[in-house]
Amino acid sequence: MSAVRRMAHAVLAAAVRGRRDRGGDWGEAVLAEFPLVTGDWAAVRWAAGGLRAARYERRARVRELPRMVRIRRRAVLIALIGIVGGLLVNRFVVTVGYEPSGSMQPAYDIGDRYVLDRVAFRLTGVQRGDIVEFTMPGTDRLVIKRVIGLPGDEITCRDGQVWRNGRPLDESYLPADPGWSGTDCTPVTVPADQVYVLGDHRTVSFDSRQYGPISESALAGRVL
Repeated sequence: MSAVRRMAHAVLAAAVRGRRDRGGDWGEAVLAEFPLVTGDWAAVRWAAGGLRAARYERRARVRELPRMVRIRRRAVLIALIGIVGGLLVNRFVVTVGYEPSGSMQPAYDIGDRYVLDRVAFRLTGVQRGDIVEFTMPGTDRLVIKRVIGLPGDEITCRDGQVWRNGRPLDESYLPADPGWSGTDCTPVTVPADQVYVLGDHRTVSFDSRQYGPISESALAGRVL
């Protein structure tokens, strides 16, 4: 028997029987008559026909299963797809984090949960006022801060207030108490591909005033 015929016979046998000792009646009949076929290409065509027969018999066997068995199989498959899809979404698209400090009070208190978008913000770009998550420089701790300046922005502080490009910021999200929101900073022009971030609770936040602007590539996501 030529190599082509041996290969065709092996493929046909695997399709008809799989891991069982015997396949369906139709598939076994095709397999039994295989030695009568002459010529390599005739053997290949015969095996192809046998594959169609085996596939038909497998479908027939599935249809013969009790209805509840089919329903359970489908339910298990749907559950597996849901679990895998959920894990992928949680890892790469949307995830949930928590605020470990009071640096973003009053918007986020200690222990508050937040939903983080990991994908869309890379398509739309970071905007001033966005709250973003990143690893604090020099640590392995994830933190969230508010974006105050984008590349090219000039950031200064006067009389406890943040100024950007010569204009005072309207930070209505901050408490009126200057003991909470008073801000001192060193003037800086935000470099290309970086952002300037501040915590809302300015008197306790450790942010770009201490470690400088953050690379946009270091941002893990935007808080929704």
